[in-house]
Amino acid sequence: MRRPGRRREVGDVSEISDKLLGQVLVSANSSLTRQGAFLFFGVTAVSSLVLAGALAARGFWPVLPFAGLELFALGVALGLSMKRGRYREIVSVYGDRIVVERGAGALEERFELPRHWTRVELERAPWRGHPPRLLLCCGRERREIGAVLTGNERESLRLRLAELVAGKEPAHATAGRDRANDRTRVS
Repeated sequence: MRRPGRRREVGDVSEISDKLLGQVLVSANSSLTRQGAFLFFGVTAVSSLVLAGALAARGFWPVLPFAGLELFALGVALGLSMKRGRYREIVSVYGDRIVVERGAGALEERFELPRHWTRVELERAPWRGHPPRLLLCCGRERREIGAVLTGNERESLRLRLAELVAGKEPAHATAGRDRANDRTRVS
C-alpha cells in the first residue's frame, strides 16, 4: 500500500508484481532412470566384451579396439540422453512480468518479460513434419519455450500461458494441474 507523500523509488516492487498468477513446469519426457541406464550399459558392455574376447582368442584381435570404441560412443550417447532428460523450464507469471528459468539440473538461463506487453505465439515450423515453435514475444524480442514438447503439448501450453498472460483463471485445466501450489505440469 502506498502511503500519502511517499515517492516511489526506482527499483521499488509494485504490489501486483509480487502476486503469482501461475507457474508452469515444462520437462522432457524421460522414462530412462539413472539405474536403468547403468544396467543397460553394464549388460551391453559385458556381452560386447565377452564376444570380442572370444573373437580375439581365435585370432581376430582387431575386434577389441572397435568394441572399446563402440562402448565409449554408447556411454557418451547415454550421458547426453540423461542430461537432456533432466532439462526443466519453469515459467512463472506474476502480476507485471513473466519469468522463465531453464536448465538441466542447474539454472543455465533466466529471463524476464513484461506481462502486459508479451504475446504467446505458435509459429509454424520451417520444415514439414516438425512441431511448431512456441514463442514469447515482446517487441522485437522472441524467446522460444517448450522445445522438448510435442506439437499437441505446445498447443496446450500456449493456451494455458495465454490465459495466464491475460490474467484469467481458466475454466478447466489444460494439463495436469495441481491446485495446492498453483502449478501446471506439462511433461
